Amino acid sequence: MPAIEVTSLQKTFQTKRKAAGMSGSMRALFKPEYGSVEAVRKLTFQMEAGELLGFIGPNGAGKSTTIKMLTGILHPTGGEAKVLGYVPWKDRQKLAYHIGTVFGQRPQLWYHLPAIDTFTLFGKIYEMDDHETKMRIGQISEAFEIQDLLETPVRKLSLGQRMRCEVAASLLHRPKLILLD
Repeated sequence: MPAIEVTSLQKTFQTKRKAAGMSGSMRALFKPEYGSVEAVRKLTFQMEAGELLGFIGPNGAGKSTTIKMLTGILHPTGGEAKVLGYVPWKDRQKLAYHIGTVFGQRPQLWYHLPAIDTFTLFGKIYEMDDHETKMRIGQISEAFEIQDLLETPVRKLSLGQRMRCEVAASLLHRPKLILLD
C-alpha cells in the first residue's frame, strides 16, 4: 500500500472580486461578485513508504494547499487522496496520530514557553506515558542538538533554533510520515 495516493486532487477557492475605489467597495458590499481561483488542478501521484518527495514551484502554485489537503486541514473540491490508508478530511484525528507536520508560517511551539513544555504537552496529547515522553525528548533533543535550548522560551530562540525545535516536536510521537511546508 502506498504511503500517499492522490488521484485527480483539486482545490478551487471562491474569492470576492472588488473594483477599485469607493464605488467599487460599495458595490462589493451590496452586490458582491465572485470569481474562482484554481489552487490545485487534477494532481495525481503515489509515494511509497521510505520515499522522499518535494514540491517545487512559485508562490501560488498550490504546494501548501496540497499539504493542507493531505493533512485534512482543507477539503478538496474534487479528486481522492489516501494518506497511510486514511482519507485525510474524513479521518483527520486518526491520521494525526500517524503523521508529523511542520508549517513554517504556523508554529506549533508556544511562543512564551520553553520548548520542553510544548514537548511534554504533545506527549500527553499523543497519549504517551511520562517515561516514554521523557525518553523520546532525550532522543530527539540529542539528534537535533537542542539539549541546551529546551529550557529557553521559544521567543528567545533564533529562527534556525526554533525550526529545529519545530521539527523535533513533530517527530516526538514517532510518526510514520512527516510533512514539511
